[in-house]
Amino acid sequence: MTDNKPQGLSSVLSRRNLMQAVAGLGVASMAGCSGLNGGGDGGGGAVDPVQDRVTVDPENIQEGGTFKTAIGANPDTFDFPESSSATASILHNLLFEGMVTTSASGELYPWLAESYEQVDVQDVSAGDYTDYMTTVSYAETDDGAVYIDTEKQIVVESPDNPDSPSAGDEAQVLTVDEAGDAVADGTYGMHFQFQLHEGIQFHNDEELTAPNVVASYGRIENSTLSGQVFDSLLHISADGDYTVDLYVQEPDAAAIRELGGLPVYPSEITDNVPLGNMDPRQGNTPLGTGMFELAEFQNEEYALFAKNDNYWFDTEMKDWFDGPSEFPNGPVVDEVDIAIISSDSQRAGALQSGEIDMTFGLTASTLTNYRESEDYRTAPTNGAGYTFLQFPVEVEPWTNAKLRRAANKLIPRQSISENIFQGWEKPAWVPLPPLAAGTGSTDYEAMVEDLKSYNTYEPEAAAELADEAAGEIDVEFPIEVTLETNSDNDDRVRTVELIAESMSQEINGTQYFDVSVNTKEFLTFVSQLLSQDYWDQGKLAFIGLSGGFNPHGYAKSVHSPENFAQCCNFQNIDFPELNEAMRQARYGVEVAQDPQLRRERYEEVWELILELNGNSYGTHSTLVGVVNNDVKGFNTYPSTQDIVGYAMYNPTDQQITYLDR
Repeated sequence: MTDNKPQGLSSVLSRRNLMQAVAGLGVASMAGCSGLNGGGDGGGGAVDPVQDRVTVDPENIQEGGTFKTAIGANPDTFDFPESSSATASILHNLLFEGMVTTSASGELYPWLAESYEQVDVQDVSAGDYTDYMTTVSYAETDDGAVYIDTEKQIVVESPDNPDSPSAGDEAQVLTVDEAGDAVADGTYGMHFQFQLHEGIQFHNDEELTAPNVVASYGRIENSTLSGQVFDSLLHISADGDYTVDLYVQEPDAAAIRELGGLPVYPSEITDNVPLGNMDPRQGNTPLGTGMFELAEFQNEEYALFAKNDNYWFDTEMKDWFDGPSEFPNGPVVDEVDIAIISSDSQRAGALQSGEIDMTFGLTASTLTNYRESEDYRTAPTNGAGYTFLQFPVEVEPWTNAKLRRAANKLIPRQSISENIFQGWEKPAWVPLPPLAAGTGSTDYEAMVEDLKSYNTYEPEAAAELADEAAGEIDVEFPIEVTLETNSDNDDRVRTVELIAESMSQEINGTQYFDVSVNTKEFLTFVSQLLSQDYWDQGKLAFIGLSGGFNPHGYAKSVHSPENFAQCCNFQNIDFPELNEAMRQARYGVEVAQDPQLRRERYEEVWELILELNGNSYGTHSTLVGVVNNDVKGFNTYPSTQDIVGYAMYNPTDQQITYLDR
């Protein structure tokens, strides 16, 4: 492409996506946000992020029992494409599986697929699809938002579309209806082919076939997560019963990770259940191929999962499995009982009283107490996420980058890490968590050393930047600021209060910011963040993102206009220079085939992000599961989304949890 416009869904939404966004779109994978951009370029990481991993001798495994845990929020929906909640994903990952899976270090393995291969790669970009595009008009909502007036999922936009369209202007777009024609003519960026295992059964005993995969991917169209899929996916088709052909818009270093692991459902779902309705609250039982089935669900109280007695997996089916022959072919517990308890202190109390076997998301002081107890084990893992503060970059005076950097210089990250998190979480000196260092940097420690100065606490430097900003824009000090976060996370509230206090300090006799804190219940806060009008309210939002092994997700989720009103661009951030830098780090034949070049380009992205400062970063997460002594073999996955499913069973790491009682 010749301009700075990201490919896929643009900042101008289709009519259906716009109306979904206006309606509130469920919750984001926030405090966890991101969801799909959870992988690398196929290589994954090389270092196990699990600290002090425990292993299990298969001869000691005891089968049976109910593993009891708790999550902090009610699931927004069991229907994966309409969910962007990290806690909901915990439930999804017990039920649904994809063609590929990962280890805790991000290595990719064929799963529902017996094998997969990259068939070819071609130097194709958005302009090459022009001959297949259709013409549609722009329209405008009552509040002035301009959108592309089509019900179809947009796959690619023409680079010649107007940068600042008005209602009545025309746009050229490739939708899902035309994408197959381009593929038939040989116009695509990459082609992957997956060979499915034969004989895999869904929970309803239907056999998994390639048409199930195609129909399941179709459920992503115009969904909450569409922007995280159709920035890459061009077309998917079945070749017989067990071969899936997946085509990518242009050479994409993250394609296999982003697209290969999406959940697959039986035709009972794809043929009969509308998007958003695969949920017991809508009268429909969610169905997949997973190791557990949903046995019972009481809204806002609990979800009970029963082991899938007809689970398809066998270690002998996988050439990559190098564990002992005695290793189980599925989970060994009979049930997983997940309570819904929003208060972290109540979850800690439930663990102490024996009501549950494991919990996570506890305050740092509570974790420290558990670490010192002989009756429990803390299982820390380097996390796949960070906390971040997002500025209203389209609202004066926050349009000025120097003012944003001034506020950033007043965030006491080291103090937050030491005093609030007691060392459990580390300062986020750069936007990339260590988990993705192998794919997003050439030398992570050297990069941190080079870029750390952007994020060090320096009141004098903050004052200098604020004074420079005042010379460029019309502003009077102190600037009144409202800083918002979710109320159900005590450490997060304490963090925001400390940031507010620090920003409100006087520096050399001048108070530059006057900050007040506003907290809201998590789901309420998230629904407001995802609305289309949060960006112009002038508030600063502080929340967490849960990602994965793909460096692109940590940049794109919080900056790309494709993610506006989705996870996690709430403030309508759209920096053309950064958009293009992100594209150059992910798309194109060179980066798709040269991981070293990709890492170099991402280092340029991180520095540009810190220079523009549309987001400020707090701490890099450490995910800590706490278990009682009845639980054996538990290790914590690096992202919240799979903290339960991974622990129950993941043969890529020979991971298995059993109960000794």
